[in-house]
Amino acid sequence: MTPAERRRAILDLLETRGEVSVEELARLFRVSQVTIRNDLSDLEARGLAQRTYGGAVPARKVLYNPSFEEKRRHRLEAKQAIAQRALIHIQEGDTLILDAGSTTLVLARLLKHRFTRLFVLTNSIPVALELQGSGLEVLVLGGSMRHHSLALIGPATVRTLSWYRADKAFLGATGVDLRGYSTPNPLEAETKRAMLEAAGRAYVLADASKLGRSTLARFAALREATLITDRMASPEELRAYKAQGAEVEVADLSMTLEGHTASEAPLGLGKTQEVDHEG
Repeated sequence: MTPAERRRAILDLLETRGEVSVEELARLFRVSQVTIRNDLSDLEARGLAQRTYGGAVPARKVLYNPSFEEKRRHRLEAKQAIAQRALIHIQEGDTLILDAGSTTLVLARLLKHRFTRLFVLTNSIPVALELQGSGLEVLVLGGSMRHHSLALIGPATVRTLSWYRADKAFLGATGVDLRGYSTPNPLEAETKRAMLEAAGRAYVLADASKLGRSTLARFAALREATLITDRMASPEELRAYKAQGAEVEVADLSMTLEGHTASEAPLGLGKTQEVDHEG
């Protein structure tokens, strides 16, 4: 691989993941960390990347926490595929916990068209509104509202969750790495942990841009929940997660219907399949 090809590959990784580390890139491309630092310096000089401590982010990366609406639009096709994959784990009559998040909102939209008998507990105002008029039973967990994510979190939410037992929980995560699943807000992490403990089985819905990232507060180890992600995820990364005891499912992004792309096709009509990245 030439330096130009390697730098192009680094840009592709930045586009997919949102950030990369020098150590990871050196291991991936089998070159020295000095070589990778030179690559990142070249990309930064050309305005294509921004150096960070130990790595880099895309030059255009916004240095603030995006709103829920911005998150909802980001990588929508991947989120639709992940939500489709999650559907196979849900049966009529289940009691579900749906965490706040843009991917769980897509899942909620699918649920109301697929099922008539579900009991849904959620800490998400958008999810509750999405299920309004669906005929499904919905319990909104109390708590303090985060204006950024429209999530209800905190001691009141955790206390309410302790009163219930669900069949499955579907959670979001801001970061997924070898240490586990994480989120930037400690109160949000406590709430997610309580959701996991209130369910018989837990699933984390995280598109490839969340993988390899670590944020402030960890709420679960990899082995404690099944990770559902998309095909843009690094095979090496997924193998490392599996070695830590994680169950991993990969949704196919080719959600086409009669020539429509995933963003054009009606929700619930796409196709998903598990892809074996280890093959």
